Amino acid sequence: MRPHPMKGFISELAERLYDRYGDEVSSLRMVFPSRRARLFFSDALASVARRPLWQPRFESLGEIMERVAGMCLSDEIKLVTELYKVYSRYHDESFDAFYFWGGMLLADFDQIDKYLIDAGMLFSNMGDLKALESDRSYLTAEQIEVIARFWRSFGLESEFSEEKERFMTIWRSMADVYHGFRDRLREQGLAYEGMIHREAAERLSGEEAVEWSDDPQARYVVAGFNALSECEKRLFRRMYGSGRVEFYWDYDDYYVGNPDYEAGLFLRENIRNFPSPSGERLSCDRFRRPKRIEIVSAPSDSMQCKYVHEFLSGLIERGIRPGKQTAIVLTDESLLLPVLYSIPEQIEQVNVTMGYPLRQTMAYSFVERLLELQRRKRRKKDGTLQFYHSDVVGILNHPYILEQDSVRSGELIADIQRSQRVYVEAGRIAVPGVTDRIFSAADGWTELADYLQRVLTCIGGLPSAEDGPRRREFFSVIIDNLCQVGTSLRDSGLEVTVPVFSSLLRKILQGVRIPYEGEPLSGIQVMGILETRNLDFENVLILSANDDTFPGNLAAGASFIPHNLRLAYGLPTPMHHEGVYAYYFYRLLQRASVVHIAYCSRSDDK
Repeated sequence: MRPHPMKGFISELAERLYDRYGDEVSSLRMVFPSRRARLFFSDALASVARRPLWQPRFESLGEIMERVAGMCLSDEIKLVTELYKVYSRYHDESFDAFYFWGGMLLADFDQIDKYLIDAGMLFSNMGDLKALESDRSYLTAEQIEVIARFWRSFGLESEFSEEKERFMTIWRSMADVYHGFRDRLREQGLAYEGMIHREAAERLSGEEAVEWSDDPQARYVVAGFNALSECEKRLFRRMYGSGRVEFYWDYDDYYVGNPDYEAGLFLRENIRNFPSPSGERLSCDRFRRPKRIEIVSAPSDSMQCKYVHEFLSGLIERGIRPGKQTAIVLTDESLLLPVLYSIPEQIEQVNVTMGYPLRQTMAYSFVERLLELQRRKRRKKDGTLQFYHSDVVGILNHPYILEQDSVRSGELIADIQRSQRVYVEAGRIAVPGVTDRIFSAADGWTELADYLQRVLTCIGGLPSAEDGPRRREFFSVIIDNLCQVGTSLRDSGLEVTVPVFSSLLRKILQGVRIPYEGEPLSGIQVMGILETRNLDFENVLILSANDDTFPGNLAAGASFIPHNLRLAYGLPTPMHHEGVYAYYFYRLLQRASVVHIAYCSRSDDK
């Protein structure tokens, strides 16, 4: 006989709060690290409530920070353009060259603020070490030694290489760029997330400290957090000191009680600083429960996806009907579609919590074709418009064009190949109803934006035998992002080239995900690792458990601040990233009964 399913963190929390507050649980304000946890909490509360009641009010840390700071988040494109205007006061660099590392610099400033780092101290150079040593209240002796050792490794300034000289030239101006950027944003009522958090933290600890809640009588429950920035810790200290907030932590003594386990790296401090109410600690011994854990080696990604069918079929054979207590966790989002095709036919309900990447759609590939078509066009001396042959063939071979008149498209492609033309005149390309819009010129970036919108609107309105509604949805998302990029660039007042606009549009669209429609509270859950926060499952299959995808190394290399200085000043490092993902891994296992972990064995041969 199978053991009775163990209660998950969310279910146990709902039961504990209802036992304590009864129907008054509706008056609580709940703060979770994810929106999905809110939905599962409402469902868990409904299952334990003895009569109908209102659900509690949900707030996020971001909403609380914005309320305290009196600021709202601005879009990234606007922020990067404003950063460039300040940066260009000190360095002669085109926006084209700056944009691709301006986002990285913005991310550094964001972390500097979230971790309450003194930017003037951080961006000091080797000649300012005495100033660092005079401020022992800010840095420990060990931190100062790490910083000094880093700058000594540069050697004598007279012996700098060209790369070191370039680095130091930018580094010496960074404090001024940082402060000038913040001042400029403040004047315009703009802000990035770290700036909002820092403003909130400073207001919370100032001489006339502001109230963190809009209702001084409201009671809060903060549940399920892990790694905290310094600003979040300061907010939590104020909340804890008010006596109106209860903290609940989602962990197991197996890894928190052992300092050698990096999964408990952040929770050990959190539990010590913000303990749960006396006698109200939730269960934290779930690793003692027997578990069936299997490690599966697959020779390729496609075989991993086929194993999904085997895993789910095995559950069915043992009399387990996979439902919302079963999770397929993807650490590599590119496997989403093959995984969905691998689900057995007996399973009727599937909930996909991951958005489908827009960059993997035919709609995005069509936009890429259009951008390349415009990039390599040219005009003859007599003004005749011509397009590069491979771009023309790529457009004519695209399913969106073929379905309109495949015969005519095939004839045009055969003619181009037979005549071996390198460039094809626009007048020679004709597919009724579509090509007159596609094979036209768009010279400036504003013209290119208008051109893309016209073409997508035209193609989206044409009859389609297969994916018409889905195509129109994809095109609608692309056009919305296209308009947002255009508006931000027009408002910036900067001279933007077509290559920069094209690269910016690509970057935005490649990060877009199209959400699936589904019922989150039924069916097996196909999800990414971040979506598993605070959620517990009886049966878990983790795919692509390879180092390059899980945990990966997202924190390495994407910063202008060198690793040694990040370490000395307490900014996140790859160790921080690994601690976060170690926690995700262990907490996903702690309440599960059946766990299968698959990885691609090709890495074994490297």
